[in-house]
Amino acid sequence: MEEAHATNDPSERRLDELRTQRLGKRGKSGAFLAAIVIQALLVALTIGVVVIAPKLTEDPAFIAKKTIYLPQRELEHQAALAEFESAASAPLTVDKLTTESLLSDPLPDMPTLPTTEFAPFESENPMPNAQGLLQGSGLGNALAGLNAGASEVNYFGIREQARRYLILIDTSNSMFERTRQGELHRFDFTTIKDESVELISKLNANTLFNVAVYEGGSMAWKEFLVPATVANKQEATAWVRAIEEDPSVSIGSRRGGGPKLMEGGGTRLDTGLKQAFSFEPEVIFIVTDGEINRGNFDTITEDEILDLIKGLQEAMPEKTRIHVIQYETAVARDHEVDTMRAIASRNKGRFRKVKAKEL
Repeated sequence: MEEAHATNDPSERRLDELRTQRLGKRGKSGAFLAAIVIQALLVALTIGVVVIAPKLTEDPAFIAKKTIYLPQRELEHQAALAEFESAASAPLTVDKLTTESLLSDPLPDMPTLPTTEFAPFESENPMPNAQGLLQGSGLGNALAGLNAGASEVNYFGIREQARRYLILIDTSNSMFERTRQGELHRFDFTTIKDESVELISKLNANTLFNVAVYEGGSMAWKEFLVPATVANKQEATAWVRAIEEDPSVSIGSRRGGGPKLMEGGGTRLDTGLKQAFSFEPEVIFIVTDGEINRGNFDTITEDEILDLIKGLQEAMPEKTRIHVIQYETAVARDHEVDTMRAIASRNKGRFRKVKAKEL
C-alpha cells in the first residue's frame, strides 16, 4: 500500500520525468561527440594519405643504361650493308671467253665481184600523188586551215587569212566632206565603220588585232596587238563606232584611245604607216581616199612613201602584206592612186576601189 501511494504521488512522477529527460540529453550529447570525433579522425587520415605520404616517398629517377640493344631487324640490316660494301669494294674479275671452231677446215675465200659505181635515183617527192590525193579529197584545205590563231576575214571584198591584223583608217577632212564647184558634199563614213566592225567580229579568240586612225598624226586603239576575246572585240567595236565624224576634231585633240604619233600635219600616210608597223602585224588594211601628204607642212613624195615601207619591211620578222582600199571621194590625184596601187602590189597585197556614198 505504501508503494502504491508513493507511485501515485505527483511529485514523484515529476522527478521520474526529469530523470528520464536528463538521461535522453546525455545520450544525444554522447552521440554528437562521437560523430565529431569520427569526422576528425577521417580528416586526419585523408591528410596523411594525400599530403604527408607522397612527400615521404622519393621521386623516381629516370636513368638509361649505357648499353643499348638494337632490334633484331636493325642488326640484320647493318650486317647486310656491311656484306654489300665488302662485295662492292672487291675488284670484279671476268674470265676470258674462249671459242673453238666447229669446222675443221676454214671457209674458202669470197669470189671476186665486178666493181661498178652505184648511183641510186633520188626523188624530191617520194610520194608524188599524195598531195594530189589530199587536194582531191578536200583534206588539203582542211589541214591548211588548222593554223592555230589564224582567222579568215573578208574586208571590202578582199579575203585574207592571218594571225595578226591591223586596220589603218584615214580620218582626214576629205574622208567626210569636200567642197566641189562651190558646193559642200558630205560622205557616209558609216560604211567604213560597218566593214571594220564586221572584220573584228569574225576574228578567232587567239587572233591578235588592233585599229588605228591617221591624218596629220596617228592614234591607235591599244598600245599593242591584243587577242580577239569577246571583251576586246566589244571594246574595239565601241571605239570604231565612236570615231568622230566632225572634220574639225583632229588626232591631237581627240580623247581616249591608245598611243598617239604626231608628225607633220595635213594628211600624212607615212605617220600612220610608222605606227602600224610598230605593232608588227602580219596583215595591214589601209582605208583612204588616196591623199598622201596634203597640207601646209613638209610634204613627202610618193617615192619616199614606197622607200619608207621598204625600210619598215626590212625590220619585220616576215614581210607584212598590205591591202589598200581607196574610198573614192573624187579628191585623189592620178599619181596618188598609182602610189596606192604600188603599195599593194609591192607588198603582196590587193588594191580595191570603193565608191563613197554621199549624204
